Formats: sequence, structure tokens, C-alpha cells
Amino acid sequence: FIITKLNEDLFIIDQHATDEKFQFEKLQRTTRIHSQVLFRPMPVKVSPAHFLIILDHIDVFRANGFDFCGPAVEEMKANTTKSSEVATTDGDHAEGCRLFLRKIPFSKSTTFGMDDVTQLCTLLSDAGGGEIMNSDEMGTADAEDRAPRAPSHLRNLRIPKLRAMFASRACRSSVMIGTALQRVKMRKLVRNMGTMSHPWNCPHGRPTMRHLFHLGSLNMDP
Repeated sequence: FIITKLNEDLFIIDQHATDEKFQFEKLQRTTRIHSQVLFRPMPVKVSPAHFLIILDHIDVFRANGFDFCGPAVEEMKANTTKSSEVATTDGDHAEGCRLFLRKIPFSKSTTFGMDDVTQLCTLLSDAGGGEIMNSDEMGTADAEDRAPRAPSHLRNLRIPKLRAMFASRACRSSVMIGTALQRVKMRKLVRNMGTMSHPWNCPHGRPTMRHLFHLGSLNMDP
């Protein structure tokens, strides 16, 4: 553990938990998820609300290793209509489906499928979609990428299976409890906390630090 001070307040920092959270957020930002193309695209059978969430946040799904095809996606690429204006059809009939799943994340030890698509739809709905930007509003000229872009607070959103994978990797690569650290390494761990989006807990829920006491209280009369 690391004892550190901010002004007159003394804190104890869990060196493993704080390094794990730093590594976890780094993996969330930088890891490129490998995908595999399905032999046959799978009709997407979701509610109308989830259908629109997929189209409005398709870049978030791609960041999670999913990709889609079909008339609805082609219309979004051509920027000919808004997602709310794309007509949905009965997903039980492939010939009438306008949206298909064509890529899923690939991992040697984890299987992904439509349940994960539904989970991500729910996460996006709970997180709040925010303002959606089109690629032409962002100055992007590539016609292949003319799809809505999610706000920044949603771009690192991950499905639970990927989050668990990142948490496991971060844990294994972090400083272990009981490891003796040089002062330079301690300072680095503490400074890294200032760069995190959510520094208070590790991915498994363990607190990264606790407030011990205010040094001014030592000077108070009994």
C-alpha cells in the first residue's frame, strides 16, 4: 500500500487496485477487438427501440466487434434518411428483414452472439444516447463510414464479456499487493490516478484508496 498526502489530508492507496484500474481503462481505450465474418448473415430480431439504437450507435457496436449489413445500414451509409425514419419489419422472416448481423467478436475462450447485441442495446439505452453526430457534421468524407457517431462518454462502452476479459488482463499485468516499490514507481501510480475517468474502484469493485484523516486534527486540543 502507498501512503500519500494531499494538502492536509492523508490517504492510503491500494497499489494493485489503482494500477489495475489504470491498465483496465487503457485497454478499454486502445484494444482493437478482432471480428469474424459469419458464413451467413444473421437476421437481427430485436424490438423497434433496439433497432434504432443499433443504427444510431453503430460505431459503438463496431468498437465491440460487431458489424451489420442490410438495407437499413445501406440507407444510413448513403445518408439518405435518419434512423428514426427507417422502416422496421418483422424480424421473424429473413426475407423481410432490413438488418443483419454479419460480424461478431472473436475470442478463443469466449463465444459471442445476438444476446450480446441485445445487452449492448440495453447498456446504451440505460447510459443515455446523447446527441448523435453524422460523419458529414464531423468533416468525414469517407462514404463507407457515413454513419452516426456516439458521444464520447459512450465510445468506450463494452459488453460484459469484453469488460470481464479486459479486467482479467489488467489484473494479471498490474503491480501485485506486497510488491516492494521504489518511490519513483509509487509517484507514477499516484499520478496515473489523475488521468483516469473513474479512479475510485478497480474493475472488480475494490476501492483504490481510502481517506485516513486530516492532519490538522493532530493539532487540536483534546
